[in-house]
Amino acid sequence: MEHGIKAVRGRIFDFGQQADISNLKNHFRFIEDGILVIAGGKVLACGDFSEIVKRYPNLENIEDYSGCYIFPGFIDAHVHSVQSKAIASYGSQLLDWLDSHIFPNEARFENTEYAFRHSEFFIDQLLKNGTTTAAVFPSVHLASAEAVFEISAQKNMRMICGNTWMDQNAPGYLCRSVEQSFDDSVRLIKKWHKKHRLHFALTPRFALTSSPASLEAVKEVLNEFPDVYVQTHIAENKEEIDQVSNAHASNSNYLNIYDSYGLLTERTLLGHGIYLSDDELKRISETGASIVHCPSSNFFLGSGLLNYQTILNHDIQLAIGSDIGAGTSFSMLQNLGDAYKISSLLGIPMNPLLAFYFITLGGARALRLEDKIGNFEPGKEADFVVIDPSQNDLLNYRIADATTIEDILFAFIILGGNRIVRCVYLMGEKNCSKIFENLKGM
Repeated sequence: MEHGIKAVRGRIFDFGQQADISNLKNHFRFIEDGILVIAGGKVLACGDFSEIVKRYPNLENIEDYSGCYIFPGFIDAHVHSVQSKAIASYGSQLLDWLDSHIFPNEARFENTEYAFRHSEFFIDQLLKNGTTTAAVFPSVHLASAEAVFEISAQKNMRMICGNTWMDQNAPGYLCRSVEQSFDDSVRLIKKWHKKHRLHFALTPRFALTSSPASLEAVKEVLNEFPDVYVQTHIAENKEEIDQVSNAHASNSNYLNIYDSYGLLTERTLLGHGIYLSDDELKRISETGASIVHCPSSNFFLGSGLLNYQTILNHDIQLAIGSDIGAGTSFSMLQNLGDAYKISSLLGIPMNPLLAFYFITLGGARALRLEDKIGNFEPGKEADFVVIDPSQNDLLNYRIADATTIEDILFAFIILGGNRIVRCVYLMGEKNCSKIFENLKGM
């Protein structure tokens, strides 16, 4: 037996490191009988089973998933750890929904025990759905961010998170002084940023809840720690845009609010971006910031339909976010299904190769983590998801006669969900997280 080496066998799919979205047909790899060899939590080799075993003749520790599909771990680039209790809450559009359902739920995360218990449930839901990396919005409370970081560290997940900043136009019980948010961010950066597999993100919720003094303080932290992320919301809802325009009347457009404080970098993640102008998109491209499409959320709140092709035409990196709890599913497969429906309504149906690219290598590129995750190149971290279509009778029946991997991927997008996620691996270790059996009292 090869010392310290393990492997998994199955149908393997990923994109090559040089993948070009204009021609993904020439940049994906599908191996009907493949094997992924892992050492020290990283990919050692990936290829056809019959060829790889010749290179490692003493390889005995092989987990056999024949008949299943092995993908790089899915990436959720915009999700709220504090909104699981509010998912599927009936309501109006964005701003009323925040006031009626979201803000009261987020207030409960001031309690440390509550924050840890519900953050563990949240992270288990990510894993249950095949998500191995996420960019997370907690609440304004220090305990909420601490919980995400600590649980992620325990599970050895690659995670992006940071305390949410709000100091105006929100309930008083959720507003924090600029000084408090500043101090909490610096404390979290020093404790967690680039420790384990964790990254800190400065998280001004959106321009409406951020005063000029707050954004100036965010800029100050970013100047001191220039390798952290920035994540926020932008141009999600027409009423939101009108109110933001009134709150920051001196700025020429929504994007300029963030840009004027130097908050647009290659590690800036802009959630939604449905109503951005060509000038704003051009500026995003110039700065290297990324946009995160949240299709399920946009459908649920009636916010609008994002034209993903316009984003790509401006050479902007695009990722997908579940945006729980406006989003209605932790499953990135189901979110891709909603992305397809939106694109179809716009007359630009998203093909399944591009869709899977967005939640694997494309998502990694948007997060500037493509050197670590996103495919099975040697040296990459061995985060992956095992998909078992036999767990869904209709899906299994549908793909029985499929002749192309594109057809199978599309069926996964439309008919898949967490039922077909057999397991996930983090750094080559099978995740054994157990979803709470008894949710009473949560």
